[in-house]
Amino acid sequence: MAAEIHSRPHSSRPILLNKIEGHQDAVSAAVLIPKEDGVITVSEDRTIRVWLKRDSGQYWPSIYHTVSSPCSCMSYHHESRRIFIGQDNGAIVEFIISEDFNKMNHVKTYPAHQGRVSDMVFSLLSQWVVSTGHDKSLSWMCTQSGSMLGRHYFSSWASCLQYDNDTQHAFVGDYSGQITLLKLEGQTYSTITTLKGHEGSIGALWWDPVQRWLFSGASDHSVIMWDIGGRKGRTLLLQGHHEKVQALRYLQLTRQLISCSADGTVTVWNMDTQREEAPHWLDSDSCQKCEQPFFWNIKQMWDTKTLGLRQHHCRKCGKAVCGKCSSKRSTYPVMGFEFQVRMCDDCYNTIKDEDRTPLATFHEGKHNISHMDMDPARGLMVTCGSDRLPLLLLPSSSISNILCPIYPLFLLNTCPNHLNLASLALSPNCSTFTVPLICSFLILSILVTPNENLSIFISATSSSASCLLDRATVSKPNIIAGRTAVL
Repeated sequence: MAAEIHSRPHSSRPILLNKIEGHQDAVSAAVLIPKEDGVITVSEDRTIRVWLKRDSGQYWPSIYHTVSSPCSCMSYHHESRRIFIGQDNGAIVEFIISEDFNKMNHVKTYPAHQGRVSDMVFSLLSQWVVSTGHDKSLSWMCTQSGSMLGRHYFSSWASCLQYDNDTQHAFVGDYSGQITLLKLEGQTYSTITTLKGHEGSIGALWWDPVQRWLFSGASDHSVIMWDIGGRKGRTLLLQGHHEKVQALRYLQLTRQLISCSADGTVTVWNMDTQREEAPHWLDSDSCQKCEQPFFWNIKQMWDTKTLGLRQHHCRKCGKAVCGKCSSKRSTYPVMGFEFQVRMCDDCYNTIKDEDRTPLATFHEGKHNISHMDMDPARGLMVTCGSDRLPLLLLPSSSISNILCPIYPLFLLNTCPNHLNLASLALSPNCSTFTVPLICSFLILSILVTPNENLSIFISATSSSASCLLDRATVSKPNIIAGRTAVL
């Protein structure tokens, strides 16, 4: 281990163990190898790599394997050492890794989808590989025969997947914001229900088979807990992100939910507490406090000779109110509102100071987190995504002399490369260019437990670096690839 974690650490800050670099394109997924100092990664550069920690303390690839198409997702089963790789061309490739993690043998290739494989799960119990794809379908295939058992189509791209091995239920999130619950039975299936609650595409799902809770994160910046086992339709809304939620993990031991978003925020939610459901928003043609008409209520506006008002909603009671009757803002963590939200004046006056005590902690990740894996037993977490490093300010003349001979300024402003690189803008306050650096990397960090209750605080940090597109070359129109220069 790169650092020793004491039972009573003096600081709640996480410790960065290692930063793994080497892929030439975005890293799609990374998993920790149980009981080993190792990480498996797959990337858009079409490579599968197994990284083992050497005596020097650094991670070096013991396996470097190239496939025919960019890798989009991965499912690894440690007991059998079987690994399944989803690809951009719709195929799923199965390998077996040797006991010493130095060799990988191809087993089968499954023609699972007609488009990019977005997520998948391997079930040893049923000998199935269940997957979702951008062909708007869920498929399940037999790993013994390699044959397709069944397929279900959705109205939009299927983005993420969770699977219950015991009951053979599949939870599928899609780009329309819906979650579909399916019961898979051999070559047949049945649709159980469709969960609707998000206002944006589903980015992550996590199923806890013990509590029978389903967690979903979406591009509407929110997380919803669906109490599937309670069978009462209970849902809890958790709002603690400013960008789309892309990774989720529930820790059964500590009763905590960890969610990661595109802006690099890592939020740790305390789920071992009583929480309240957020109310449904009520419909009304006039303010339910002062009875002033809203702007579409033409009849009441005419009768009262007043202008219509804009409609708002109190987050605590759900009533439709005008701006004058909902001028207050407050947090209300017991209902999942960790940030200040609109409250009607009556509800605001009922909230006490102890009601504002946070039930979540927030940590800065320094990078866009697109995928996360954890080993709670060892207190380890691995994330992958794109850097989001501090801005480098240079005199406009020097930065233009370096960049403009490589690329025209308008291309640098609109570069659509795979990690949203190169936003070059002139500062309005001084004659400098602002150059944010983004590059693919992995971070391996350790969870620390700052108190006896094992309250987990996590974060992912990286060292500062700045890119001047040194030795940049053109691999595709409007796409910049090359070695970054660290200043």
